[in-house]
Amino acid sequence: MDMKLRESAPTGSAHSPFVSPVGIVLLAAGQSKRMGVNKQLLPWKGKTVLHTVCRALREGWLSSMEEQFVEHQSVEGESINRDLSNHRKRNKYCIGVIGRCDSQAMQSILEEQGFLVTRNERPEDGQGSSIALGVERLVAEQDDPLDGVLCSVADQPLLTPIVVRQLIATFRSNPNRVDGDGLCRSIVVPLYGPSRRIGNPVVFGSYWFDALRHIEGDQGGKTIIHGPGKEYVQYVWISDDIGDDVDTPEDFQRIRNRESEDV
Repeated sequence: MDMKLRESAPTGSAHSPFVSPVGIVLLAAGQSKRMGVNKQLLPWKGKTVLHTVCRALREGWLSSMEEQFVEHQSVEGESINRDLSNHRKRNKYCIGVIGRCDSQAMQSILEEQGFLVTRNERPEDGQGSSIALGVERLVAEQDDPLDGVLCSVADQPLLTPIVVRQLIATFRSNPNRVDGDGLCRSIVVPLYGPSRRIGNPVVFGSYWFDALRHIEGDQGGKTIIHGPGKEYVQYVWISDDIGDDVDTPEDFQRIRNRESEDV
């Protein structure tokens, strides 16, 4: 995969061992109407699509955290290793939002993969309602401020940890990312493949948390990306066309064929 990671630029205080973490909100409350069955529970590599997406998110996120700790390890010594170990064990930075469909199975997988779970009782209100619930829970779980949130969907089985890591690294490297209020305004959006199709996950800076907690309808984060956040968006090209999601049986078969060809 032809992707070069950008070197991150620490923005924490001089006494902070690492930049404030980026949290994850995984949207898994879709009703799968066009698929006819719960697409997140479709089989994939001996597990499910949801297992695969969760692993990509967690591994990419942990890799990003490790990079930050390594940057400061020579100064902070063993205390950094202890902090990193604690971050590996704690799941308060990763939130999965489920709906009513197969809720027990969905919750079991998410918790197994290191996510806290919150439930959207009205998924028919659209993706915006799940984003709002997820960000609200994520913020409520924190003792200290977050730098941003990576919002992801649960039906991208080709997603890889390196894509997650690259998005977070790009987010951290933006030199104009923090304004006078100390809140990060950066938004990072991936473009996949030769056609550079806009996709997920998307990273939103902490400035947008309030807007994310009040999103309505099915447009989700697009209302910010194409609206008030437009001038702060940074696009990242992912050379491999691996951003496809699964909406229909035809989509799933096509993506399975691509996966079998080691795409």
